[in-house]
Amino acid sequence: MFLKYQFDKKCIIGLSILLFTSCKKFIEVNPPANVVTTETLFSDDQTATSAINGLYSQMMISNLFFANSSMTVFPGLSSDELIRTAPDALTDPFQKNAITTNNYYLDLGLWKKGYNHIYHANSILKGLTNAPGVSSGVRDQLTGEAKFARAFCYFYFANLFGDVPLITSTEYQINQSVPRTSVAEIYQQIISDLKDAQNLMGLSYPSTGKVRPNKHTATALLARVYLYQKNWAEAEAQATILINAGTYNLTNLNSVFLANSSEAIWQLLPVLNFINTADGISFVPFSSAAKPAYVVTDGLLNAFESNDQRKTNWLKSNTVSGQSYFYPYKYKVNISPTVMEHNMVLRLAEQYLIRAEARAEQNNINGSQSDLNIIRTRAGLPNTTANDKTSLLDAIQRERRIELFAEWGHRWFDLKRTNKIDAILSVAKPSFWQTTDALYPIPMSELQANPALVQNPGY
Repeated sequence: MFLKYQFDKKCIIGLSILLFTSCKKFIEVNPPANVVTTETLFSDDQTATSAINGLYSQMMISNLFFANSSMTVFPGLSSDELIRTAPDALTDPFQKNAITTNNYYLDLGLWKKGYNHIYHANSILKGLTNAPGVSSGVRDQLTGEAKFARAFCYFYFANLFGDVPLITSTEYQINQSVPRTSVAEIYQQIISDLKDAQNLMGLSYPSTGKVRPNKHTATALLARVYLYQKNWAEAEAQATILINAGTYNLTNLNSVFLANSSEAIWQLLPVLNFINTADGISFVPFSSAAKPAYVVTDGLLNAFESNDQRKTNWLKSNTVSGQSYFYPYKYKVNISPTVMEHNMVLRLAEQYLIRAEARAEQNNINGSQSDLNIIRTRAGLPNTTANDKTSLLDAIQRERRIELFAEWGHRWFDLKRTNKIDAILSVAKPSFWQTTDALYPIPMSELQANPALVQNPGY
């Protein structure tokens, strides 16, 4: 896959060594004295572009790590969306809301891998400030991409862990002792980065396909961020930019997650041979006789309305020993030598749901109904009967649960941001749920390495 973008292999190797050694500093170890500085890699447009492509490749290299299925699987297990069918010591704690501070996926898969990506973005930003061989247009695009990537990572950190260290530089002496930064400040940085990214990136994708961000990619995430911040007017405005752009269109249900889908705003490119997406590997069994590793809960299965075509197109079942197991089937491929599916990160349907919610909150009932009905019509459902703010907001949350299930933790985050998590999960998981489970714990290794950090309540 690297050849697809004509990567400079020496640059990738050098940057990988840099990131592996120096990124760990602000987490747990000292940097080697002979570490290569990022700036030396950016001698021209190609080496600088290789660095940003390397960041996206790192996001896709390890299954169940940050940005590669983990944001679907773990929040899905923590909420009322997914169940693992066989005992597993590493993933069971997410399902039982009993995550230990030394959990492998929590520590290495989420926290360390996520901060690796943040450091990678920071090092690219630093390198671009002193790279005279990089043309101004490429510099602007790559700066925008790096800021987008940093904002993207911090969005998930804030929603998983709450307050987290805000790292925006590559200064080891500073980063090793940074305390937790408030979610409010994290969001300020996210919004600042995304606005910069909008201004710096172009409308055209700088890649074959939609696998590197453009201006619209930053707009899509900014619309979501404003929704989470309850800035309804800005959420509506940003979503409207995308809906009216004419660049993206809703497609039939079985084409949504294909490579370069017309609905895709940003996808991540597969980088491993025979593997399309980690979601496909996680969810799709290797045969019709096999028990799926993860299945949807009865609550989710029963939430589909009669005749909802998403139930027949985005769910599939295997019958094993007389029992039916329904599993997510948005991605249809687990292993294949042909690349047919890309990891869908941002898509147009979410923007309609963002605008529907923002409009309802501003009492634009007709506009909200219209957006909601566009999603329902694609699913083969009649128009919504909700006709006031309260009922419409409830209908939108039900629609989000169905449209966005098994995608990037939407259900988990929606339950938290709408303050419904206790009421719903105390019923769905009466033996496991407690209020403090809404945030994941800070890994013990981080607390030991950085005395300025404090643990989340309940751990």
